Amino acid sequence: MSTDQTSRRSGRHRSGGRVSVPSRIAPGAGGPRLAGLDVARGLAVLSMLVAHLSPVGGVLGLSEYLAAPLFAVVLGAAMGIALARTGTDPVRFVADNALRGVLLVVLGLLLQAVYGQVDVALPVLGVLVVVLAPLAVGLRRLPVLTLGLAAGAAVLGPVLTERARDAVGADPGAGPRLLDWLAAGASHRLVSFLPMALGGLALALLLPRLLAWRPAAGVAGVLLAASGVVHALGAASVDGAAPSSGTTAEVVAGTFLAGGVVAASFAIADLAAVGRWGVRALDPVLSLGRLALTAYTVQVLVLALVSLVRDGADDDTWPVLLLTTAIVVGSVWTLDRTWGTGPLELLVRLARLPDGWRPGAAVSGALSAARQRREPPAPPGSTPPEA
Repeated sequence: MSTDQTSRRSGRHRSGGRVSVPSRIAPGAGGPRLAGLDVARGLAVLSMLVAHLSPVGGVLGLSEYLAAPLFAVVLGAAMGIALARTGTDPVRFVADNALRGVLLVVLGLLLQAVYGQVDVALPVLGVLVVVLAPLAVGLRRLPVLTLGLAAGAAVLGPVLTERARDAVGADPGAGPRLLDWLAAGASHRLVSFLPMALGGLALALLLPRLLAWRPAAGVAGVLLAASGVVHALGAASVDGAAPSSGTTAEVVAGTFLAGGVVAASFAIADLAAVGRWGVRALDPVLSLGRLALTAYTVQVLVLALVSLVRDGADDDTWPVLLLTTAIVVGSVWTLDRTWGTGPLELLVRLARLPDGWRPGAAVSGALSAARQRREPPAPPGSTPPEA
């Protein structure tokens, strides 16, 4: 297998002309990037664009089932991979992710205020980051328990959603915003995303064995077939399996579907690394994956501008889809080739505790200062005791 699959700058063969960034927050500062995971994240961005803007269903309607689950599964897998690296401090990991989760919530609220025709998922993903990080620390070497908890959450989630919606009334958006994010949301909710992310966390233990395309393709085939079976059974049931419905069948089928796409992305990354033409063809998708947060933000800003020009007309049209996709892909590709990262990715990397921070250091310092204040001053001319 080519080393491009695990290189810090996957698919890159030249570095001239790039603007340097501090090594502490540079791409790959936490360890080598997996090209397959960047491909999966890039496909999630493309699927999101189609889900938001496609004027037709059919094959393109599959994006409605894929986009949100793929983001959640990739998030869980990325946490599992980060924790598998040597030297990762679990307490710092949880604290840093709490800061990043809050940042996603704030950014999502701003983007939702800018444009209301899409249901911005960033606040729910931010809450997911905060909740998932401590779970990932405890479950990182327990895949069976992780899958068991994911299955239990998939069964319990619809019940919690129903109870939450009963509490807020018929309109899911009428209740407290936090309750919408947790369980009552119309499209995105933590109780649906959490089992998907736990599935990604379990999948992370398998990903190092999927760096060659044959095993990756085999796993992808199994997971995609399982997704189809679960969806068919769910669609025939009373609860159904409609996209974003949050039913057990929809959550489980979406998790299998997203996991299959992640495995397929690893196969694609390995096949592309065989020849330079493959790397170049895949480069825009890799850039979308590396700069996914910037891509998401650019999408919302472009749609807000287009809506202003079109007097608020519906955005589900081919011209809007093609224009937005071209701007999003072009802008992040340019940023990736010149800066090697995006402005929001830099901001997320900066949302971390200072270097040299130790758990409890602030508390220990405060207690030590308090003890010193309580000790009586030494009398004049006295000799301090020897240490």
